Amino acid sequence: MYKNILFDLDGTLLDTTIGVIEAVKITIEQLGLTMPPAETLSTFVGPPMQSSFMKHFGMEPERALECANMFRANYKKYSLFSAEPYPGALELLKSLKETGHKVAVATYKSHENAMGILEKFGISKYCDFAMGSDLEGRLTKTDIVNECIKQLGADRTATVLIGDSSADSRGAYEADIDFIALTYGFGFKSAADLQNIPHVAVCSNIEELADYLSVSPEKVC
Repeated sequence: MYKNILFDLDGTLLDTTIGVIEAVKITIEQLGLTMPPAETLSTFVGPPMQSSFMKHFGMEPERALECANMFRANYKKYSLFSAEPYPGALELLKSLKETGHKVAVATYKSHENAMGILEKFGISKYCDFAMGSDLEGRLTKTDIVNECIKQLGADRTATVLIGDSSADSRGAYEADIDFIALTYGFGFKSAADLQNIPHVAVCSNIEELADYLSVSPEKVC
């Protein structure tokens, strides 16, 4: 069905909860801000970090970007590799490559940190291209998705983005490609969260995703 498969990273291929929250807490302490409760800290995992600082601390965009970059430095230094692939994720990537698909990762994690974690967990070897965000806060998810499409030389009608959040769905919509929503990550929790959000499928685990992509489920068990 699709020849070109774009993946989000956090909440899609990797569970990065522990590492992200650890770096967020370190950053908040360094800034001398009041530490939010655990349930609020958990919402920092997934969305653009700049947006989270604006939302939870009422920061202006410029200050929020500074704090987001402080987080990225702490994340790289202290907890970048405190993560784990979701069950079946690496097997799915391997199967996609073996069946002739082009694969890319489009993430809002900073590009440097994204490349490091993709290499660490053996994801990069299955990717034809991968791109993260810039430190200046100029790139949107749509920009990153469009660059992946360009680098793959992909036909948009044969391309899909897979992700777990409204930012991913918006990136796919604005890039004029299909979107597959995942409910096991940090954003969407059920099909009910997808009302009024364009999508072609909802998957609650990697096996369902493999089945939808027509990759043999046996290969990802």
